[in-house]
Amino acid sequence: MTNIVLNDELKGIELYFDSKPIQNIIDSLKNVGYRWHNFKKCWYAKQNERTLTEAKKFSKIEAESITESIIPVVKKEKINLSLWDRVRFTEGTEDTTKYNYKYVGSNYTGISTKETAVIIRKHLKERFQEIKFSITSDYNKIDVSIKESPYNNSKLEYSPELRPIEYRDYEEENNKELNAIIQYCNDLLSSYNFDDSDTMTDYFHKHFYKHVTIDYKYNQTEQTESIKNDITDFRNKLQAQAQEEEKRRELEYQERQKQQEEDNKQYKIRAEQEKKEIEIINNSITVNELEEKKQYFVINVKMANLNKNNTLEQYQEEVLKGDYYLNNLKVTREIHFTSQQALNYFSNMLLNDFEFLQNSGGCFTDDKRINSMIDYHNMTKEEQKTVIFNLSGIAIYYNNELKFVVDTQGYSYARYVGLTDNVTIQKEFITEQGLTGEQIQEYKNKAEVLTDISVDIITENNLINTWNTDNLTQYKELMKEQLKKYNIKLSKEIIQQITEDNESLKIVMYKLLTQVDGIQEQFKNADLQQGQKLTLFYISDWGSIAENRITLDKINYTKYAQYDNAVKITYTPQGKRKQYYNHFYSTLLVYSGWLELPETVLHDVESRNGMTISTTKYLSCDKKQYDDILNHFGSQGIKPVVNTYKPSF
Repeated sequence: MTNIVLNDELKGIELYFDSKPIQNIIDSLKNVGYRWHNFKKCWYAKQNERTLTEAKKFSKIEAESITESIIPVVKKEKINLSLWDRVRFTEGTEDTTKYNYKYVGSNYTGISTKETAVIIRKHLKERFQEIKFSITSDYNKIDVSIKESPYNNSKLEYSPELRPIEYRDYEEENNKELNAIIQYCNDLLSSYNFDDSDTMTDYFHKHFYKHVTIDYKYNQTEQTESIKNDITDFRNKLQAQAQEEEKRRELEYQERQKQQEEDNKQYKIRAEQEKKEIEIINNSITVNELEEKKQYFVINVKMANLNKNNTLEQYQEEVLKGDYYLNNLKVTREIHFTSQQALNYFSNMLLNDFEFLQNSGGCFTDDKRINSMIDYHNMTKEEQKTVIFNLSGIAIYYNNELKFVVDTQGYSYARYVGLTDNVTIQKEFITEQGLTGEQIQEYKNKAEVLTDISVDIITENNLINTWNTDNLTQYKELMKEQLKKYNIKLSKEIIQQITEDNESLKIVMYKLLTQVDGIQEQFKNADLQQGQKLTLFYISDWGSIAENRITLDKINYTKYAQYDNAVKITYTPQGKRKQYYNHFYSTLLVYSGWLELPETVLHDVESRNGMTISTTKYLSCDKKQYDDILNHFGSQGIKPVVNTYKPSF
């Protein structure tokens, strides 16, 4: 059996045999111009009298009727849609709800990037037959480049007179067709993509990255009459669309204007109503400013974590969800409402300003260690956790029944509101103090002496205006001498008892207590000698205390990396003959002589099942390790010759 196919597109004839023909047939076909097509698996030639007659030999049909029996090749028809219709992107119909991504394209099916690129290539080739595309891909990227088309790609020559926006406007105006095709390509690629990225955390997760460009060697082909008509149609429809969009925006603007006018009317109505309600509130309250001896505490007030709400109902909803914390509030003022209506009005306008709420609220503590917030900020984190802060504020009553409490924090509106279900009202609230009464009195007495010493130093040395600025260093040295003279060991507890009206002295005393001289200055004052045995303690790169016993050779005062104030110590370690050197620029303890630090100072040591287990007491790089070292040797009367950790008195 032989199947004959006429290929009208190529004006050819194709012969398909059921099996390989014998050699005589092959030779006969070749003689009249037939050739073997390895891809189609057929014999083919141009249509003429000889090739048609030869084809007749392998068919029972007559030559004159051969054209009635052949199977014509159907030529692929061009898409007859206009450019305007072809650049309209239509979403796919895939079910993407099964994918748990932030964005999933309507054509996404989970196939690989390479397979996606094949689909994209075929789609664009069929849809835009007048355009030559280059589509490349790798494991996470698809690039689409337009290499050739009949559409304009004009670019504006550089001119200093034109602003960048004018360049964009020019290219937008003259490249409308290519811009629309590029947008279509981007939409098509996005429809096969997913994106689960989170730019806030620099996390990027996509199926692939896309890039659609016009090739830098772009070639504009000749525009046929059909293409020119298509471009004219495209631009006319684009202009019509722009006009429709302008009309739509104008209608939206008109609607917004109408809505704004209506909102303004409603606002005026609400403002008038609110004015009447505020007047009713102000005429329906009694304000009681409580003397200190009559003030009392409301214990375990429920304070919502979400504050600054306008209505009491919002606070109640937050508390009902369990999103609240408990606090105590000291009542310094009472507001008694004489009508339920006025109370309801006030409960629904908590963010409005009222005169009867002014000059109230705030935080306070009865902790005797704190006479100023400077004291609190100079506490360690552990010490700060022991401080209990209470609120002060206003109690809202109706018919002598407590309804809720308000802490304005100094504002004139109900900034924070506390609910008072199941609260306890008591006259006093006793705060556990970190110090006994006798200790507090002792520190107060020393603080008074400290204040007198400071006044004497300032007046005797004429430092009235510069003692805490230009002459601060001189003042600190004089203060150290006087503290030694009066045998006062400066401590945080003494500084805390300096009164709040003398905060400048308090600030300087904290500096004196915590700020040390520079490392170079301390080494110069230590007067260390060559050959002197020293013990060094510092935190190593591993975060634990390094203990070095050395014999000093020399000290160089130098810079190290970004540190201007550093020393270079050349030394011989204990048990070594070779010299080493090291740079020090931060916290360091240096003791004269070779000292041994027992392991139990910084570690918990225990014996268990015949084994000795040593566990560090501190986390890595914890500077409290220096305190234990200072206390251990200090109990033996041994002081460091260099101490860049903190001053000792």
